[in-house]
Amino acid sequence: SRAKAQRAQNVFAQPLDMTEDFVAPTYPKSNEAVQFIDNALADNFIFASLNKDERLHLINAMKADSAPAGAVIIQQGDIGDYFYVVEDGHISFAVDGNHVGACSRGATFGELALLYNCPRAATCIANSDCKLWKVDQRTFRYMLANNNASQQQDTVDVLKKVKFLAELEDDGLLIKVADALATLNFNQGEKIINKGDVGEVFYIVKEGRGKGHDIGVGGS
Repeated sequence: SRAKAQRAQNVFAQPLDMTEDFVAPTYPKSNEAVQFIDNALADNFIFASLNKDERLHLINAMKADSAPAGAVIIQQGDIGDYFYVVEDGHISFAVDGNHVGACSRGATFGELALLYNCPRAATCIANSDCKLWKVDQRTFRYMLANNNASQQQDTVDVLKKVKFLAELEDDGLLIKVADALATLNFNQGEKIINKGDVGEVFYIVKEGRGKGHDIGVGGS
């Protein structure tokens, strides 16, 4: 039905036109503010793929905002496009008029609006005068897309250093290989492969050094 089509359309954000010359906004901040926002973002899975420089670009793009006591920051059911970090104040969350939680300094909310045009799941009300930082969906998605493209190119560059893959002349094939890879981190001294195990995983060393040791021969 038309209503279902409209709801489906609301869930998925519009595709990005990466040919557009997009320049992220920059809002000056003190070093203390930058560190505060960075700490607030640290535990949020949405930002896990961003490196230090990319996180700084995102933080620079966050704009200061405020909400007086009693103001509705987010209305349940509205299509939202902002993500917020609470610098100061107290905010309560309500679903269908029922109190379901609250947050204060250092908390974040509204992150799903950065990925989808989905209706807000809860109403967010300022219980006191609040100071906030916010960033919009368009800015974040451009940064994320550029980050993914950069990571993909870095991976392709690593693949070209692998002898049997370097013979592939079609970068499109290398991109398909890159898209199939997952990043794994190993601590120093941790075993990656045990002799005798069935080999089901192909590893490429992106950073660091590894040691191959053949116990049967006794060499390394």
